[in-house]
Amino acid sequence: MKKALLGLALFSVGFAQEVLLEEVEVLGQREVLTEETIRELPAKDVGEALEFNIPGVWKIRKGAIANDIVIRGFKKDEVNQLFDGARVYNACPNRMDPGIFHIDFAEVEKIEVIKGPFDIRNYGAVGGTVNVITKDPKEGLSGKVNLTFDNWKYFNPSAYISYGTDRLGFLIGYAFRFSKPYEDGSGRKITEIYNQFPQTSPMWMMGYSDDEINSTAFNIHTGWAKFMYKLTEDVKLKLSYAHQKANDVLYPYLMMDAIYDETDRANLELLGKNFKVQLYGSSVRHWMTNQKRRKGDKGPLGWTMGTYAKAKVYGLKGEYRFGNFSVGVDTFYRNWDATTTMYSKTSMTAQKSYLTQHLIPDVDVVNFGVFGEYRARITNKLRIVAGIRLDYTKTEANPSQYTWNITPQQLWLRYHNNADTSQTDVYPSGNVQLFYELAEGIELFAGLGSAVRVPDPQERYTALDRVHNMELRMGDWVGNPGLDPERNTELDLGLSIRRETYSASVRTFFSYVSNYIYPYKIELKDAQSSFNPNQFATSYTNIDAYLYGFELKGTYAITDTLFFDGNVAYTRGRKKDTYPEKNINDKDLAEIPPLTAKLALRYDTGAYFGEIETLLAATQDNTDSDLNEQKTSGWGIVNLKAGANYRGFRLIAGVNNLFDKLYYSHLSYLRNPFGTGVKVPEPGRTLYLSLSYAF
Repeated sequence: MKKALLGLALFSVGFAQEVLLEEVEVLGQREVLTEETIRELPAKDVGEALEFNIPGVWKIRKGAIANDIVIRGFKKDEVNQLFDGARVYNACPNRMDPGIFHIDFAEVEKIEVIKGPFDIRNYGAVGGTVNVITKDPKEGLSGKVNLTFDNWKYFNPSAYISYGTDRLGFLIGYAFRFSKPYEDGSGRKITEIYNQFPQTSPMWMMGYSDDEINSTAFNIHTGWAKFMYKLTEDVKLKLSYAHQKANDVLYPYLMMDAIYDETDRANLELLGKNFKVQLYGSSVRHWMTNQKRRKGDKGPLGWTMGTYAKAKVYGLKGEYRFGNFSVGVDTFYRNWDATTTMYSKTSMTAQKSYLTQHLIPDVDVVNFGVFGEYRARITNKLRIVAGIRLDYTKTEANPSQYTWNITPQQLWLRYHNNADTSQTDVYPSGNVQLFYELAEGIELFAGLGSAVRVPDPQERYTALDRVHNMELRMGDWVGNPGLDPERNTELDLGLSIRRETYSASVRTFFSYVSNYIYPYKIELKDAQSSFNPNQFATSYTNIDAYLYGFELKGTYAITDTLFFDGNVAYTRGRKKDTYPEKNINDKDLAEIPPLTAKLALRYDTGAYFGEIETLLAATQDNTDSDLNEQKTSGWGIVNLKAGANYRGFRLIAGVNNLFDKLYYSHLSYLRNPFGTGVKVPEPGRTLYLSLSYAF
């Protein structure tokens, strides 16, 4: 009988996930990754930590850090990225700095993930929500010191100290992250990947200068503080602030690198037994150039292209619960502004100079949302969660011409015959989730949800007039002021089993996305404009699409100290139709991850542990040829790690990619129209060591 159960466990491992039963907790639609699990990984950021540890979540690899998140094929603003329920947005137009990049590991208590349109408390969660919960002060004196490094000269010291009484508490912390560029499995640094092109080609010119090959890959300082005060027995106040300064962050995925990226986050919460009020704000200032690339040497200032971008958001949230009902409000103001400066000549003069245009023209987004939710146990076996939400969103651009001779309005008119600078959208969202207990420890799940997001400032109002060779190769980059909001309507079905020695779950989903916002190439048929000779651009349009897939995960305890576990995830994305008039002829959606799996065997006594795991990805050839998307070959790697705990000390040592394999994630290169023409490889053999002391 035991052999039969072991065979079943081996089978389930191929379709499952969780390093330990306690490490990933499933709460209805919410999955949780804890700090303890994160700290066992060689991950440099939250995106890297989530991939393979919560099935259905993948990362976009841009460089050595700042990985963005994809949930079931949804990405960018389709996925909410929050800290303690508060919003933080990227400033870079190409998302060098996704929201969760601005939060350090040392702040993290746990990471909550909701997949699909089942989050009615937060605006725009058509694909899901990632919420990073930060540490709170504790009673008494406590703290933690951590030091992590690897063979790529990664150096990550961090520390925090906390003190609290039954009435008040405070916590203060600091973290530093530094690394040199890593090497892939062939021994090539990620700063050398452009060297594969002929020296006469534009691609070679986009490569890193010789003195930057071994330069800093990232240099990041983060400091934070949190204060808590109990006003009454049932009411407490939380106030937190964090500042991050990131310098010299390399992005071989893109044509520029971040010279600096500076962030401030603040959060004020008033928490009661039946209510919550939250006031928050964040601000990001971002400067990127090509000064580290060969092409940058052609400019008098050491660069020929640079973008300065600012993003800020201020929000207010409130919720009150009475009985089985909760009602709330979620409102925020977002501003995004970016200017791009290029060293170039225009049609008016043969002399080159630095000229600036309004790439993202000072766009304001004001959202006001109200929601209600009902949670109840209908019978001893049946539970229900139902929610509804209504949003009002106004988006307004405030374009300026700067020194460029073409205005954003002229670009929008030329390509879309629309120069509207303001749009107002009103729309409902909602979901119903049912949980039915078939037997003790066996539960069925069914959920139907629908959520909407308004086109982001980039999609509606981008205005980039490209010049010279880039103009001929890529055309302009222009937003579409007439875009409609995107709605995802999704059906989820699942089954979970929990027993004393094993757990397993399967979740399937089908999403129909109406007015899906998608990039496409505009080719003009009219005569060339006197102010803009370009005849084509990349912009955004609404189409209908659908995505479907599944996630399986499970754990089996062979003994009290030996565990099998694993997961598998699959997503497929398709356009409902083709749109030849928009140069959309391929029905495959772009940037859809392939089938992936994780298998692991762990020995853990509590005092020490050892683990071997393999990560697997299938070949992805369901690609969008319209965007020149390329096939990515399948791969598999082996990772090892071990650790020990003793009187507050914790030592972890590991090696990732044990056999030093050269491989690429499918989400490792920028698709057209912005593609640089290179894929960013995953790290080669990585040796890492982490030592911490908690008191």
